[in-house]
Amino acid sequence: MGAPKATVYAEDLFAVVKVGPMGPYGNNAYLLHDAGAKASLLVDMPLDERPLLDAIAEVGNVEQIVATHWHHDHWMTYDAVRAATNGVVIVGDKEVNVPAERIDRRIGHGDELKVGGRRVTILHTPGHTPGSICLKVGRALITGDTLFRGGPGRTSAPGDLGTIVDSIVSHLLSLPDHTMVMPGHGPDTTIADTRREHAHYARKPWPADYFGDVEWLKDPPTRSRSRADTEAIR
Repeated sequence: MGAPKATVYAEDLFAVVKVGPMGPYGNNAYLLHDAGAKASLLVDMPLDERPLLDAIAEVGNVEQIVATHWHHDHWMTYDAVRAATNGVVIVGDKEVNVPAERIDRRIGHGDELKVGGRRVTILHTPGHTPGSICLKVGRALITGDTLFRGGPGRTSAPGDLGTIVDSIVSHLLSLPDHTMVMPGHGPDTTIADTRREHAHYARKPWPADYFGDVEWLKDPPTRSRSRADTEAIR
């Protein structure tokens, strides 16, 4: 059985189509499509290959492919997607660990991409990785692994939790309440819900050197990670 596909945002002739969950990590991919202009953009390239390629073929006209960050689960179908679309591959200008031959263009905070008549704004949101980006178009916000329902993305080193929370507060929580948050894994949420949940976190912030998984509504641990904890998570 293929991965589910559904239109999660629509405005006039523009739509965001969610494909997922897919693959061993339950990834979501998104197709931004301007039907009037017959132009599309794909966000992320996870497994499973067949459902993703079927969705690409159905929507059609994928000219640009944006990877929200370098982690391999967001690149697993790179070869198949490139072969099917010949689309330009774009990543954040601060991203690391992506072979140069796999990138056609880098893009920075505040830059825009056009999908037909729609402008997609890029937001640099480091923390999960150095070059993680989010994409804002209309009331839709595609957040990759920066922000999920219930908490920030997973962090992997001391200091990264503060970085990702700062990214969310500075660039995402300033958006209107009705903004729809579409993450790289799991269900959608809204900025209104995130703002309310983050307020609980802000009253009891987690230790500055903590890293790993964090939930906004869960109280912080009584201690920071030990050296053994650090080795175990790696």
